This record gives sequence, C-alpha cells and structure tokens, in this order.
Amino acid sequence: MNSVQERAIQILKNTYGPDSEFREGQLEAITAVVNKQKTLVIQKTGWGKSIVYFIATKILREHGAGPTIIISPLLALMHNQIEAAKRLDLNVVTINSNNRDEWDDIYASLNTVDAIIVSPEKLSNPEFIEKLGTVSDIEMVVVDEAHSISDWGHDFRPDYQRIVYLLQTFPDHIAILGTTATANDRVIQDIKDQLGDDLQVFRGDLIRDNISIQVNPAQSKVERLAFITEALTRHPFLSQQQGIIYCLTKKECDSVADFLLQNGISAVAYYSGVQDAFGEDISAEILEEFHTGKTRVIVSTVKLGMGYDKSNIGFVIHFQLPQNLIAYYQQIGRAGRDGSPALAILLHGDEDEEIIKSFIDSANKDPELLQQILQVIGSSDNGLKRNEILQHFNLNVTKLTSVLKYLYVHNYIYMEKSTYFVHPNHHFDAVKNAQLQAQLNETRLAELDNLKAFINFDGCYMKFIADELDAPDTKERCGLCAHCRNRPFVTLSEDNDYLEAAKDYKNKLHGVISPRKRWSNNKKIDDIFEHGWTYTVDAYSPIGKRFMRERDQGHYSDKTMTTISQFLKEHIEAHHIDAIVAVPSVRRPSLVKGLARQIALEHGISYVDVLKRSADNAPQREMHNSMMQEQNVRDSLQTVNTDAIREQNILLIDDIVDSRWTITIAASLLLEQGASHIYPFALVNTGSSD
Repeated sequence: MNSVQERAIQILKNTYGPDSEFREGQLEAITAVVNKQKTLVIQKTGWGKSIVYFIATKILREHGAGPTIIISPLLALMHNQIEAAKRLDLNVVTINSNNRDEWDDIYASLNTVDAIIVSPEKLSNPEFIEKLGTVSDIEMVVVDEAHSISDWGHDFRPDYQRIVYLLQTFPDHIAILGTTATANDRVIQDIKDQLGDDLQVFRGDLIRDNISIQVNPAQSKVERLAFITEALTRHPFLSQQQGIIYCLTKKECDSVADFLLQNGISAVAYYSGVQDAFGEDISAEILEEFHTGKTRVIVSTVKLGMGYDKSNIGFVIHFQLPQNLIAYYQQIGRAGRDGSPALAILLHGDEDEEIIKSFIDSANKDPELLQQILQVIGSSDNGLKRNEILQHFNLNVTKLTSVLKYLYVHNYIYMEKSTYFVHPNHHFDAVKNAQLQAQLNETRLAELDNLKAFINFDGCYMKFIADELDAPDTKERCGLCAHCRNRPFVTLSEDNDYLEAAKDYKNKLHGVISPRKRWSNNKKIDDIFEHGWTYTVDAYSPIGKRFMRERDQGHYSDKTMTTISQFLKEHIEAHHIDAIVAVPSVRRPSLVKGLARQIALEHGISYVDVLKRSADNAPQREMHNSMMQEQNVRDSLQTVNTDAIREQNILLIDDIVDSRWTITIAASLLLEQGASHIYPFALVNTGSSD
C-alpha cells in the first residue's frame, strides 16, 4: 500500500470512525486523482463520489497544492457539499447568486481556502475568470455531473462546454476528476474526445438495491391525481414518507401541488423562477422547508434533478414521462440515499410524448440559422443586443437565447455589456454542424423510443435501465421492482373517492387573461384591457379535451354552450357588459361567432360584428416572437361598423388564447374606436411558455 492510500484511509477513519471502510473503487479513484491522472468516476447515486474529491483535496493541500476548483450544477448541491467538506475539516466556499454580498470577501480569500465551488455558468463571467487567474497552484479541477459536458448526455448544459476551454488554460499536470451516475458508452467516448484519451474510467454497478420501480398503464390526468392523492394519504408506506413528484411543465407542477394541498397533503411547486406573491424568488426557502421536513412533498420540474442530497426521501413519483430513461434513473436516484427502502412510481398519459417531442425540437440548433445569426451580428461594427438580433428572425426569445448561448460557449461570439460580437477568428462549419445536429436529433428520438419500450416492458425495470446505461452489472434481475415481485405496490382503487374531486378540480382550472406588455419609444403603454378569463388552462383536462375536440369538429355542443354561458353569467352582470364581440377566424369563420351570438342571445345583450380578419397573412401559430406576433395580428385585423361599440363595455370572445397578442391587439382596436372597457374571454389557454 502506497503513502497516498495510507493517508486516505487514515483521513477516512479519523473522520467517520475507526470501523469505516472505503467502498469498492473509492480508494483507487482517490489514488489516481492525487497522482494527477485524468479520472472519470461513474457510480450510482449515494456511492460517495464527493468523498473521492474531498479526501483527494485534503491530501493535495497537505502537499502544498492550491485550492481545488469544483464545478457543480445546482445551488442545493453546493450547500450539501459544503456541509460534507466541513466533516473533513476543509474550508470550502461557494460563489453563487445567493451570496453576492459576500463576493468581495470570498474573492479576497481565494488563495487560502481549500476548495471553491462554482456553477458552470460562472465560467462565463469575466470577473470570476480574472479573479481565478490570481489563485496560485491550482492542481485539481472537479467536474460534478460530468455527463453534462457531452452533447450526448441526458442533461446537456451549454455552459459545461466552457469547462473544456477553462481546462486548456491550466498546466497539463493538474488533476481532472469528473463524476456522474449517468454516462453510457457514447457519453464516455465524447468526454474522452474532449478531455483526452488518457482518461481513466472507474465504473461501478448501477442497479440500485433499495428502490422498487412500478410503472402504471397510461392514465388520464384525473386518474393520476386521484392515484397520487390516495396513495399519499392511505398507503401504509407512502403515507409516512417525504418525496418528490416530477412533472414536465411548471403549469403542471402548480396544478398537482395545489390539488394535494386542497386534500390535506403538505406540497409545494418548485421550478426555475418560482416566486412568492410579491415576485421574490423562493427557491432556497422551498428546499430548506423540504429538507427540514416542514414540507412533505415537492412537485418539481427537472430543476430538482442532479445532485440534490436529502438522505431520507422515501418516494419519487413521475406524474408524466421523464425526457428519457437516463434522466429517469438520475431522478429516481434522489430516493433512498440512506439505504432505506424507497418507491419509484412512473405515471404517464397521452399528452406526454407530444411535450417531450417539443423539448427535442426546441433543443435542435439549425446550422443554417446559426450561420445567419453570425452573419447578422457580424454585419454590425458596433455589435447587436439580443432584441436587435430578434428583429431579424422569426424566433421566440427563449429559442434565440438558447442559440446565442450555444454560439457563445463555443466561442463563435463574445459579449460586452449585453452586446454580442462575432469572434474575428471563428470557424463555423455549417456542414459539420448539420451532421452533428442530425445525429443528436436521431439519438434523442431513439431514446424516446426506448422510453416507450420501457413502459411496456414485462421484465426487470432496473435491469432495463442499467442496460440503457451500458452498466457493467451482472445481475439479471433487481428482485425489487413490480415485475420481479410480480405485483403492483400501489393500485388505483375502483372506489377511490378522489376521482370525482380530481375531475371537478381539473374541470375548474379557470385562468386569467392579462394584456401583453407593449412599448412605444421605450415607454411602456398602459394596460389596454381589463383582466379577463379562460374557462380552463389545461387543454388535457376532461373539459379541455372536449373543447378542443369540438373546436376541431367546427361546432360547439349544446352542453358546451350551456357550460360557457353559465360561467360567464356572473362576469357579464358584475362588469355590466353591454355587448359581445367575437375574434374572427379565417379557418373557422362561424365557430366563435356562433358561440358569441348564442351567449349574447341568452343574456339579452347585443352581439356586434365589428372585427374583420384578412386571409392573406400567415397563421399566428407560425409567428414565434412578440414583435412578429404583434405585427402579424395588426396586419390582419381591422374594425368596421364601430358606432355600436362606442362607450360600451365589451366582452371579447375567442376560442383559444396562446400568445395573447390577438386578444391584445383586438382590444386595442376596439378601444381606439371608442369602447369603454374590454373584458376578454377564451375557452382554453394553450400557452406553452412554461
């Protein structure tokens, strides 16, 4: 046994007790890192990957090395790592958005701390890179969740690409350690291509021996809500546990958490940008209350994915399909980290595949578009800001931001004071990039096919996932999943009294329509209509499905007419509605008009036909950013016979609302013609911005 191994064992026993022993592979990985080998550790969640880099850090520091740089993707994970480091008597600091007031002090102490934890996004910050350049004798860089370096990884994050460029600025002799639980052969090869073929890989078995997986048949959202609520209330195991419920969208997180709360289960929604009633970010508070047990259930998007370390999570339930099986393995790995039994239950429905395909589509980077954006930016000597670039392309802000990030992290462009410039020496190969994008898209669609095969699989679920990850496991069965046990762990009882409550809840997910913000000469134009209403914000609820089906058929049923008329009755009376106006449609010219006429007739008020729409503009759904959406509506809508709306309170009716530009411009035109107040209404809000 060499001196590095002896010291590592001594540190372990001094910290965790004389009977402590390394898990298989830990000591070997520590030795490789201290000996400055490029190392990739692929081990299942809970194996103890942080032990490797913290003990290696301690040994290197004892031999005069400077601080270790740890690149970690999540704020929650950073806090967990700092606590773990304290046990080893390591002084570890983190630089993140939540401790801005401490940055100056932290920067001043960088040469004295043992490790610095930062997010990959921080690598794009010139101030941080400048400060990092003043740190002496850095001998180790850790890349946590290293699969994110790879385009092929399930959770590719563009900022991780900056890591490769950062490593090129360090001497060749520094230690590089990547850690992950989710890297298959393709991802490993891509990481080798970026970090070097001399990368040493420590790979362990990935079958978890304490998580029982159950996959339900396809269910409606109502059935899924009822299933979860009954299970968390009455099931002998689940009713006693804390856990995570994953959803694909923010809107679904809010809906599921709200229903659970209404039925006595402590739950909260968690996603990027989650705010309180005052618009303040409350991410940290949510995690703290879950960590301490004050909140029982977190309903989250993939934001609560990588690295979140709470040892006693008893279940992970997916309300909708994950984006792929590798992401699924990573997410269920939040459960049972203390070794106790845990349940992973996968629910799914008809809408999931459509949402996942939209994610895949949004992840694609069109090489022709990339080249066009480079040309537009390059044509300006003074560079261009994001909104100036947006004017040239039919893209939404989210898509453009994603594309600019891609160009930025690959060093095709750079940024100064929010202005983008093209790197003078960039070499963008559109043909090569097109080949890469096609391969990536093909891989993501293949992963979706594998996911669909998984939910219909009749063998061991955990083994299926391990094979997807190219894991070295020799076990053929986990012995724990619903198929290995030959029984479901939780069932939806036929007399589940939450079914009716869930149906009623989903059918009454009414929403609010607020006007789009508009600007003129850099000044915000005041709101141009009163807040209105949508009957449902969920097109996949029972009533949402009915509305959309009847819309496609071109005729609303008497049942729908009655439902809408009754819903609007109190609004018509409360706001003293004088007349109803329909938003015209070229494709379905009589549909909304018929609905509006019927409601006007039943409530004894006027129906006024004052809005006309031309047929020569592009469909609004093909417009992808606010400027083009607004202009497209303006070019197609006009008013006629406006005397009847002067000084009138108008109920403006449409079938669906998405971007809200049609409603906003229609209301603006009516107000310009003398209407007093406009109250918009739509049957369904299909807005997919979340």
